[in-house]
Amino acid sequence: MRVTHNMMFKAGTSALQSQQQDILKIQESSLTGNRTNRPSDDPTGIYRHMLFSADLTGVQSLKKTTEFASQRLNLADSHVNQIHERMLESKDLALKMSNSSVGGDPEIMKATAENAKAIYLDILKSVNSDLDEIPIFGGSRTRAPYDSKNLQATSVRVRTDGRGPQMAAQAGITASVADDHSVNDLPVSVKVTFMAASGKYEVDVNGIKGATASPEGTPPVLNLGNGIKMTMGANPNPGDVFYFEVVPKYQGGAADRPIKVLNGQTLPGNVNAQELLEGTGSVGRNVNVLGAVASLRGALLRADPDEVSFLLGRLQEGRAQVSDLQAVTGVRVTQVDAVGKTLEIDELALEEAKATNVEADILEVMSTLEQTTQAMQVMTISERQILNTSLIDFIR
Repeated sequence: MRVTHNMMFKAGTSALQSQQQDILKIQESSLTGNRTNRPSDDPTGIYRHMLFSADLTGVQSLKKTTEFASQRLNLADSHVNQIHERMLESKDLALKMSNSSVGGDPEIMKATAENAKAIYLDILKSVNSDLDEIPIFGGSRTRAPYDSKNLQATSVRVRTDGRGPQMAAQAGITASVADDHSVNDLPVSVKVTFMAASGKYEVDVNGIKGATASPEGTPPVLNLGNGIKMTMGANPNPGDVFYFEVVPKYQGGAADRPIKVLNGQTLPGNVNAQELLEGTGSVGRNVNVLGAVASLRGALLRADPDEVSFLLGRLQEGRAQVSDLQAVTGVRVTQVDAVGKTLEIDELALEEAKATNVEADILEVMSTLEQTTQAMQVMTISERQILNTSLIDFIR
């Protein structure tokens, strides 16, 4: 009898311990909100959890990339707007100074040239802006698009007999600036007048007339000083007046890095400074905006209202070019912002799906807890009876 009672007691104790472990496990589920405590409890649930986690991580990574791209594009759009406003100011300035009643006063015109230079500097500052030390308009390169050391000469234009609008010069007539130049008064506006009687050229740089110069070598080259030269590869007509400017040269990358979006697709990045200020690319008008403003400054320094009046068309084309790129940046901002909103929705949906997948079924937990507790109470009563019987048998 004692042996039987002892075996029943051990079996009951083991069953109680097992039930106790089940209760602890259920309590843990209810407290932590997790349906499973081990991967083996619900393998498919764990697999779904891993999938949701991987998808959520990918969406969050794309969301961060898109947010940074949106910041760059919005900042770029703001600076393009500022450049457009400066070009409007330059056009208004030319309109005022081409008027004979205002533009006829040399002192006023030379003083106004400072406004033109301020416009030039504002444009240069905007196009060299950066975000987190990465140039906004630098394309795929991480260096400022423009600086005062790397210069270029614009294409040469001519006014036949010093009259009428500026047109493209004859083929072979070009201008250049040496890499080791000593130019310091930027931007530079050069006016070269051919004097047929002497065969020499009168040179004016930013309103300062220098000594007459004669071309040397083959083809004939005019040395204009400070590393600036003009190649006369074609015979000029008597009285021809040539114009060109020396301004910073673009040194950024060809195109900005594309923006990764959903499903491996990409959106175009920001426009670069060369597209914006030099008119390259499919949208450009082949106008050097810095050169156009430099030519306005030069005409004002020369106090020549007639020259100023014929710059209106070039300034207008430069403004229109910036306006075209303004539309491009606006569209790209809208596209990236739309992708960002989509990613926010996807992120929220995945977070909810992930939370739902690991959420505890409270009704199921409480039902199991109640059943296990009742079973344990019954077993406890049975154990008491066994113990009582064993004690009575022992006393006997």
